[in-house]
Amino acid sequence: MAAADLAQIADVDIDPDGVFKYVLIRVHAAPPSEAPAGKSKEIVRGYKWAEYHADIYDKVSSEMQKKGYSCECLGGGRISHQSQDKKIHVYGYSMDRLRPGLEGPRARTAHLGGQLALGGQGGLATSGSRGPPP
Repeated sequence: MAAADLAQIADVDIDPDGVFKYVLIRVHAAPPSEAPAGKSKEIVRGYKWAEYHADIYDKVSSEMQKKGYSCECLGGGRISHQSQDKKIHVYGYSMDRLRPGLEGPRARTAHLGGQLALGGQGGLATSGSRGPPP
């Protein structure tokens, strides 16, 4: 698979509303040991149907493998998405590890013309609250 093919994969695919788990996945154009530098991209997937983060990763990585890509899970957390209000709140215990890779949610938020709030250990870092905003 060529790097141009990677561009065909959506950066972000999340449910339009609700609170749900998400995973940050790095998709490689070839198995990681064979992939030249720069032949990968990070994607975000989040769905209400997933009981566990691994459920999302397993489904997405299986779909990508069928198309000739390989994947690695970089982490995950939770998202509270309020599309009517154009708000996305990303939070969870993996946030410190994931902050550098949040271009996908930022791009999605910019597309919505909305707000993106990043949380810390289970809640908004600035408010001290736990979980999604009220």
